[in-house]
Amino acid sequence: MFKWYNGSYIAGLLFQIKQGFDPKKKKNLPNRLYLADLEVTAKDVYIKKDFANKTAETLDTSGLAQMQARQEKIKTAETLDTSGLAQMRHNLYKTNLDTNKDTNKDTSMLDFSSINFSQNVLQKQNQDIVANASEFLVSNGNSGKIPLEAETIKLISLWSANDPKKMEKMIGIIFNAKKASETFITQQTGKPTTIFLDNYEDLQHDITVSLRRTFNAIRNKQDKKQKVNPENYIFGAMRNTFEVWYSEYLQSLS
Repeated sequence: MFKWYNGSYIAGLLFQIKQGFDPKKKKNLPNRLYLADLEVTAKDVYIKKDFANKTAETLDTSGLAQMQARQEKIKTAETLDTSGLAQMRHNLYKTNLDTNKDTNKDTSMLDFSSINFSQNVLQKQNQDIVANASEFLVSNGNSGKIPLEAETIKLISLWSANDPKKMEKMIGIIFNAKKASETFITQQTGKPTTIFLDNYEDLQHDITVSLRRTFNAIRNKQDKKQKVNPENYIFGAMRNTFEVWYSEYLQSLS
């Protein structure tokens, strides 16, 4: 049988305490609900304990932990006998977890940095990259690749001394020159200008011819011990190529 205190039980599961009228707030306070404190045995006999010493406060973490413990006892009493099935199930779960514990560990991380290869292997890798650059760098209408003709890449590869970094630098100089030319043309014409290399095969060919001429001129100067900055020389030659081409392009439209 359930006893009544300063409140009432709802369906035998909840304990309700009436707060009444608060003269300071000048309103009725909402009732407080608490889970009933149930004692359960294997025969499903529910005994209501005395709530006299309980305070009218919400359950804290320790109270929730006790509730969970009681629920576990109920589940055990209803579904398990004394044959030790609970312990067997616990061990089974433990075994499965132990078996799969290290399954997802990564045993080998890929690291292609230069320090992981011998000089001989690095030289072969660089030779392969440079020799085949025209195949994997050229656009051919595919997005994400460099919009230069294969002949341009082959020429840069030939003059890069099997060094992919030098090849990358020379390609970067070409596109820096392109950007500088677009800015200059925009200032001169008053119209925003962007040159899309994919659309102009003649311009791509002009770049190849200009590069070949530029590389040869730089070599001649260096062989004669003349001072020359190759990067600046290539940049200036490329700017001239873009701007001369664009001037001729505008004339062809008129």
